[in-house]
Amino acid sequence: MSDRSWLITYGVVVLSLGFVHNEFIMLSSIIITMVLGGKARFKIFKKALLVIALFNLSISLSYIIYSFFIPVDSFALVLINLRAFAITLLTFTLVRRINLHKALEFSKVLAILYGFTYAQIILLKNMLQNYYDGLKSRGASLSKKQIQPLLSTLFATMLHKSSEQSMGLRSRGLIDD
Repeated sequence: MSDRSWLITYGVVVLSLGFVHNEFIMLSSIIITMVLGGKARFKIFKKALLVIALFNLSISLSYIIYSFFIPVDSFALVLINLRAFAITLLTFTLVRRINLHKALEFSKVLAILYGFTYAQIILLKNMLQNYYDGLKSRGASLSKKQIQPLLSTLFATMLHKSSEQSMGLRSRGLIDD
C-alpha cells in the first residue's frame, strides 16, 4: 500500500471512529492497530498510553468528581477515553509507518507546509537538547528560578523562527492574508 493510501485510510478510520459508540469496536480497532504496529507495537502502545494519561487524566478525574453531584454516564467516559486512545495509537502507528512527505506530495502546498512544520519541530528539539547540554556541562540543575527565563527564551526564539518561516511562506505566495 502506498503512503498516500495509508493516509487516506487513516482519515477514513479516524472519521469512522468518531461515529462509533461501541466499546468493543474501539477495543478491536486498538488490537488491529497494535498488529499493524509491527515490531515497535509495544513502544508505540506505551507512548500512546502516556500521552492519553497526561491529557485525559484531568478530564476523567473531573468527570468522576462531577458524578458525585450529578449522575454521569460512566459508559460515555469509558468511550471517550477508548476513542482518544484508539485515535492516538493509530496516529503514532501511521507516523512511524509512512513517510508523510511522500503521502502529501500530491499537493505542493501541503508538502511545503509539512516540510516547514517538520523543520520547526527539529529546530525546537535541537534547541532543547542544546539548552540541556549547556546546563549539564556546567553541572547546573534546573531550579524554579531558572525554568521561567529558560522557557521565555525558548518561546521568544521559537516565535522569532516561526515568524521568519511565515514570512518565507508569504513571499512564496503560499500564505495569502
